[in-house]
Amino acid sequence: MPHGCISTPLAYDGSMNVQTVEELNEVIRTGRIGEYIHAEEERKLAEIRAIADRVAQKNHQLKWIWLAGPSSAGKTTFTRRLAAELNHQGVKTHVISLDNYFVNRELTPKNPKGEYDYEHIEAIDLPLLERHLDKLGNGNPIEMPHFKFLHGKREFRGEIIRLEPDELALIEGIHGLNPRITSFVNPAQAFKVYIGARTTLMKDVDTRISSTNHRMMRRMIRDHNYRGNPVEKTFTLWPSVRAGEDQWIFPFQPLADQEYNSALGYEIPVLKPLVEPLLHSLPTSHPGQNKAQELLEFLGHFEAIDASLVPEDSILQEFIETPH
Repeated sequence: MPHGCISTPLAYDGSMNVQTVEELNEVIRTGRIGEYIHAEEERKLAEIRAIADRVAQKNHQLKWIWLAGPSSAGKTTFTRRLAAELNHQGVKTHVISLDNYFVNRELTPKNPKGEYDYEHIEAIDLPLLERHLDKLGNGNPIEMPHFKFLHGKREFRGEIIRLEPDELALIEGIHGLNPRITSFVNPAQAFKVYIGARTTLMKDVDTRISSTNHRMMRRMIRDHNYRGNPVEKTFTLWPSVRAGEDQWIFPFQPLADQEYNSALGYEIPVLKPLVEPLLHSLPTSHPGQNKAQELLEFLGHFEAIDASLVPEDSILQEFIETPH
């Protein structure tokens, strides 16, 4: 048995209450992974529906739904699915991404090393955002900005939105709970949601799995698939991402009215065959090599699952789907 592996495997009892890596591996080996994936997806969908129900019940009081969370927590997909559930209940919504309010790259604040600090709240064009929220709150139209990450420039494409009295604005981004932004609107009309990715799966009965490592693997794959970033760029940026979370995101988590955990019990075996080649491609001279080896050893404890088993509407598709 490899060093660090589970010393006393637990017998899986055939239920869907999977708590440890070895229990999950047994589900995979016995061909019941499809049933487990279905159960996990249904559980997560029920949680989103419950949040939509809570919002819909207060709809006559609300105008603004703030959604925030750390990198690779699944904010974008969660927001889209929440909007779909609300629309299904007859509550019309407009989704606004704070990422589209980034200042042009040359105006981005810099950290003490002289590098662009994309996590800083002033990487957002706060005056423009405040003006737009004020207009929407007064029933006036705005032209939505669109930020082109490849070029580091904001542009306008003629997309006009107006917030009618019975409609909700769902505003998502890492700073969505920061009072510097949420103060732009009437707090009595606001509902705040924090989205995290905290796996409930245990390495063994005594050892929790790092949620930070979990999110880092999600981000590695997404950076590679959607942004064309080599894995070394993800490793290089990750310390500043983490520092930004500690400064700009986690302190405001207690302000949320509702929390949602996007981690799926089956997802690390899906990430495994996608992230292992990326980890192996990290140059041996890169300072992230120790972390890469730690992640490879960790993934070695899991049986793999083919990504084709992930439902098309799963929140996990935000990280594993290959762009067409």
